[in-house]
Amino acid sequence: MGNMHVFSNDFYGIGFTKTGTILDGLTLGVDVLFLDADQVFFKNPLPYLLAREADILVSGDCHNHGDSTPMERLPPINNNIGFVYFRPTAMVTRAVYNWALWLANIARSGGKPWDQTTFAGAIEWVSGEVSVRHMSMAMLHSDLFPYLCMGYCGCDLRGVPYFHNGKLPPKLADGTCDPELMKEWYNFHMPCAGDMNFKGQLMQEYADMYMKVIGPINSKSASMQVLI
Repeated sequence: MGNMHVFSNDFYGIGFTKTGTILDGLTLGVDVLFLDADQVFFKNPLPYLLAREADILVSGDCHNHGDSTPMERLPPINNNIGFVYFRPTAMVTRAVYNWALWLANIARSGGKPWDQTTFAGAIEWVSGEVSVRHMSMAMLHSDLFPYLCMGYCGCDLRGVPYFHNGKLPPKLADGTCDPELMKEWYNFHMPCAGDMNFKGQLMQEYADMYMKVIGPINSKSASMQVLI
């Protein structure tokens, strides 16, 4: 798997490829689910995503918030654009174009055009002008879409008051994670984990753990009907 040094010019260039690819899909009138390569999936996320009404859905830090009600702004915590879903509306397309243009302006001025740190500001700049009626967003439940920056076993929201930070569960004595948490996972993302070679090892480790503790990958996926 290829590697790019974090904060190198090649690393910053990913943002232009990402926004351009997303715009290619949106302007064709299709939904876009953009994913970083360093994650393993256990269940099909599409039934969950399609059941939400927000125009943009993105993963985020361990925090108890809702994702079923469309909002004008994201919760005031870190998002992670390694998992982000877009519906092909005119305002979503405009927001992504605004994101891409902001990155270009940063680069032209000699700055560091990082797609991660500009995402929320770019889309909220548009949503704040047009209201939730015309463009909405939500942050996915972090216990269902965890990533390694939270901790090895993701996020535990059981007993956590609404709009409070969640708990970071430890490994069990056998080195695995709590089955009650794992069975709800759709994926596990591996940022904060070194180069892609190490990420690949982690992805295999999590896949093996899931199959050992829960069962075959995709065995817990909800049914889905596709109309062609």
